Amino acid sequence: MIDMMYVSYKLTKSEYNNIFKQLQAYLKKYKTSHQLRKDSWDKGAYISNALSRYGFQEIRLRSNKWGYRSIEIRLRPQLLIDSNGYYRVTKLSEFKTVQTNFNYVLKDILSLNVPDFFEWKAKRIEAAIDLTIDESLIPKYLFLFKKGNIPDYFLDNRQTQKYWNSKTNVYLMSAYKAVNWYNRYETLLLKEQQKNKSFLDFSETRGILRFETQVRDSDEFVIDVLNQQRCKKEIMKFYKLIVGKGGYYTLENAIELVNQKVDDGQIQMSLKMLLRLINKCGSVVKAKHSYIQRKDVHKAADTFSKRINLLRELGINPVTLPSDWEISYLENLYDKIEGSLDEEEESYISI
Repeated sequence: MIDMMYVSYKLTKSEYNNIFKQLQAYLKKYKTSHQLRKDSWDKGAYISNALSRYGFQEIRLRSNKWGYRSIEIRLRPQLLIDSNGYYRVTKLSEFKTVQTNFNYVLKDILSLNVPDFFEWKAKRIEAAIDLTIDESLIPKYLFLFKKGNIPDYFLDNRQTQKYWNSKTNVYLMSAYKAVNWYNRYETLLLKEQQKNKSFLDFSETRGILRFETQVRDSDEFVIDVLNQQRCKKEIMKFYKLIVGKGGYYTLENAIELVNQKVDDGQIQMSLKMLLRLINKCGSVVKAKHSYIQRKDVHKAADTFSKRINLLRELGINPVTLPSDWEISYLENLYDKIEGSLDEEEESYISI
């Protein structure tokens, strides 16, 4: 459920100096090729990747002219449990082991005077769930997701626009959160090609569609963010908003289902018109912009949203399947995502 974390602990001047000396001494003795070095982008920061194989992707010592000092760690917790688990997320039930091993590395191996893992601040957390599905369907799902009800604050972001045409992911960035739904295997394959170097074997990621929500600029203790219901909410929130419930049908089949399920003639007509409009415009967002033109914007937007939700309640996704796919139905992944999260909740051990 957790892929990556960025944790920090605020230091006094004497604590900073002691940790700097202690870490530097260890690296000089045991990791001569991975010394603390100045970060070229972050003035006043020293970094080391010496312990990345153990999950400490980056250790950063930060100090600025205003007197702020801290030790910060970009952590891949699964590697503290399993050295071969680079591509897997860490279940919340595993964080007792993460806590033990995190403390052991920092306190016993590096001899740093720092608090227990759960008492650090979580500045960033990536909550994620992996679904294994037919590999050939992943690009189709990503294509359909981009046609969903994506908020403008995502669409207007430059990072969202930069990666919008990617065929391997749906990456949506905002000020404090990012949504990343992606083909795990194809994304890694592309990165490997771009960096022109071989990665650790990632064949285990074939057929995995990852749903990840990144929460940034948090200021809560680690113990507080490692909450089952909270992580589930972060993962499900944007899927509910953007995709929602309802299976994917061709336009013709979706209209036929409306005819079968809705008795009220006026409601039936409005839902069929909405399906045709979304199909014509190419996405829910574009259809909404078209629908509210020359109308009372707030009232029209509310009506549009209610009709979208009604279609979903009827089991019909407002986004329809392209006719050239020659597929008449595609399952919505809502229940599978929620089911996987609920399975983890059953095995969750309270921290």
